[in-house]
Amino acid sequence: AAPTERRLGTTATTDMARRSMKERYLIAYNVIQACGWAYVLVHATQHAWEFHQQPTRARGGAQLQSSPYDIVRDFVVTFQVASFAEVAHSMLGITRSPVGAALMQWCGRTHVLMCALDAVGALHGTVAATALVIAWALTEVVRYPSYALGLYSQCPSWLNWLRYTIFIPLYPLGAGAEMKLMYDARAFARKANMYSFSMPNAFNFAFDYVTFLNGLLIVYPFLFYSLYSYMFTQRKKKLGHVTSVKKQQ
Repeated sequence: AAPTERRLGTTATTDMARRSMKERYLIAYNVIQACGWAYVLVHATQHAWEFHQQPTRARGGAQLQSSPYDIVRDFVVTFQVASFAEVAHSMLGITRSPVGAALMQWCGRTHVLMCALDAVGALHGTVAATALVIAWALTEVVRYPSYALGLYSQCPSWLNWLRYTIFIPLYPLGAGAEMKLMYDARAFARKANMYSFSMPNAFNFAFDYVTFLNGLLIVYPFLFYSLYSYMFTQRKKKLGHVTSVKKQQ
């Protein structure tokens, strides 16, 4: 019996060690992401009002200073692209998030950021670009800390409530900004023939990015509705007991 007990003890110890390593990794990941988006939020909001209130130059409408997006651009790109780790976490079973939802959100965000906003300099100083950055940052400075604290069951009730409530205004704001940026990027994409290629070519395949954007703009509201509905389902699961307690009181 003793060898069996020792083997069981060793297995349990190994499982605990693996779990501890996974939790430490996830905490580090969420803390780093939270810090990155906090930087984005502070600096973007700090410059947003002053930038959008300033007059434009008489010629060409050039802004007098760097836009909020330009100021935080490196951080936004770095931390958004790095969030692909969350798709990998879901695929590998490290977290329980649905792979489809994680991948859809990452692809949608990253496409708008890299292919539409970042690639078109004229869009950097728009209200839509600033709204996008601030909406994303506000969402993430709540989401990542709640994940990190939740790993040790230490997430305060107010933060958990905020996590599953703040998305209600911010997701539509972010989605609206994303659609506006894609819509406005079409003129530049058409003029520069951006990301497009025509036949004949070695692959016998043609792609027109403007047509892709037009199609994406049509289906985007439906994709957003799917994600938005999923978040409301999660909200009901996470906050349902809070609502029940309040009703009882």
